[in-house]
Amino acid sequence: MIMNRVGGVVRRTLVPTLAALCVLAPAGAASAAPQAASVSAATLAGYPVWAHFSNPTGGRDYTIVNELQRLIDGAPAGATVRGTIHSLSVDSVADALLRAQSRGVTVMVVLDGKNATSTDPAVTTIKQLTNHQFCLNSSGGHGCISTSADGDMHTKIFTFTSTTDPNGVARGNVVWFGSSNLTYATGPDAFNNAVTVYGDATLAAGLNANFTDMWNRRHYSGNDYYDSASGRGYYQAAAADAYASPEGAGQTDTIVTRLNDLTPDADCRLRVGMASVTTGRPQLVNLATRFRAAGCKVWMAIGTNADGGIAMSQSVYNELLDAGVAIRRKDKVHDKFFAAYGRYGIALQYRVYTGSQNWTQDALGENDEIFVKMAPETGTAHPLYDAYYTHFNDAYNTGVTCSKSNFPCR
Repeated sequence: MIMNRVGGVVRRTLVPTLAALCVLAPAGAASAAPQAASVSAATLAGYPVWAHFSNPTGGRDYTIVNELQRLIDGAPAGATVRGTIHSLSVDSVADALLRAQSRGVTVMVVLDGKNATSTDPAVTTIKQLTNHQFCLNSSGGHGCISTSADGDMHTKIFTFTSTTDPNGVARGNVVWFGSSNLTYATGPDAFNNAVTVYGDATLAAGLNANFTDMWNRRHYSGNDYYDSASGRGYYQAAAADAYASPEGAGQTDTIVTRLNDLTPDADCRLRVGMASVTTGRPQLVNLATRFRAAGCKVWMAIGTNADGGIAMSQSVYNELLDAGVAIRRKDKVHDKFFAAYGRYGIALQYRVYTGSQNWTQDALGENDEIFVKMAPETGTAHPLYDAYYTHFNDAYNTGVTCSKSNFPCR
């Protein structure tokens, strides 16, 4: 049953396909009891789009991992699979990549440099791929494009020249992206989201260009990769637009520039699922407070830090609460998304923004990252937005309500 997505309560949309509902535990984790798949299908700008979510409330949730593994296993001989991996310990995905190579798929993978010395069996498997690279820059950082000593390769994307969709239909120009790492702690043991877009050749070409820049370790003065004037790190397509980090210090905020398209008024609704929030994104804080002042409702579900408190700097916490932003802390939130409803120009639209960027300075100016603005949904049917709305509520509705008096919101 689906109720009003502006103010009502919803239950998760389940897409009843055999491929989507058959959930297999990855190798080495057979003792865990996977949950039913949490998926939603939509069509954006004429292209099939599927969203997958993990919710650890009932235990380890392999929904996203299994879908990525299914995409890899669906790539036929002669296809090319490109992937970026921040962290890795899930054996089944590494095994699927090696199987793909063995059957004649060209597999190319870049990994954050911290994995280079790992003895985890999944990393050992990846090292058997003919085409793999661990990114380490001359400053000691782990980024591929980033030149920062603190930089990480934090992007999570896979592209497929050919594979199948969850209904078994052969598709080309397939892209997968989201928040989930390929480790248990920040993958199936956490709240995460992933989107797969089928057939948008322009989007696939853009993300492949970003991958190629990472593979070739292309660096830019001032760590300034994203440059809208030249089109570098900026990939516009029909189903989605993608924006890559890092961006030079003192320039725009990738997320703010996109959310500025939304008119803040009494009809506006903005929900934020975020693993971590720091003081390093003042333009984002200003946007949230400006939205609230104009009447927009803003809710946030924020993850937990190592001390058991909210993963948010206290000064930002206080400023957002003073502005009237509703904040709850929820364990194991690893998402990085914004679900928005409101006026874009004169039209009311539903829109999802997702990817790998946290609400942190590192995500904007230090790391290799991706931020994706999905094409809008309008009218009475908006299944992608609905799915993110429900996923947000899965965390928010059972989180700890935050106030200035209970910081760090334990």
